[in-house]
Amino acid sequence: MNRKTTALVVGAVGAGALVLGGWFGYRHLEEQVGAGEVLRGYDAYTPEGAAPHSDDVFTGRVAAFEEQRDLQSWTSDIYRVEVVSVLRGDMRGTVRVTYAPDEEPRTRLEDGETYVFATQTWEDSVIENGHAQMFKGEMKPVDATQLTAWKKALTLPMAPR
Repeated sequence: MNRKTTALVVGAVGAGALVLGGWFGYRHLEEQVGAGEVLRGYDAYTPEGAAPHSDDVFTGRVAAFEEQRDLQSWTSDIYRVEVVSVLRGDMRGTVRVTYAPDEEPRTRLEDGETYVFATQTWEDSVIENGHAQMFKGEMKPVDATQLTAWKKALTLPMAPR
């Protein structure tokens, strides 16, 4: 065989290995999720990243810290929150919100302060009337700048479920 033929054969074998590797990798990922499920990540530290993955976005006044509990391998603080205004969804009254801050030492939300919450409802009654906080950025009392950022983020399309 001459060098050209050898190079073509090696290239074809390499390309075939890449195609087969990609196909087997795809099959491996496909087996990990069920029909209709999507593998996705999101930027939990910005309104633009969290809003498309949140069912409800609202301002709420923290009525009380209730407890700290391990939920699905995350240590979460549970707060009773009075809904003040709704930016997305149909939240009303008082709800329970779980919040698992990443920073150490853990800082708690202050009773009586109003924050923006971007949540998803807990499935399977993990927490009665419970909602999981999707936004993991700095939680500080709500101001006009935050509301503007969240309203802008809410114009982005919702992420597929």
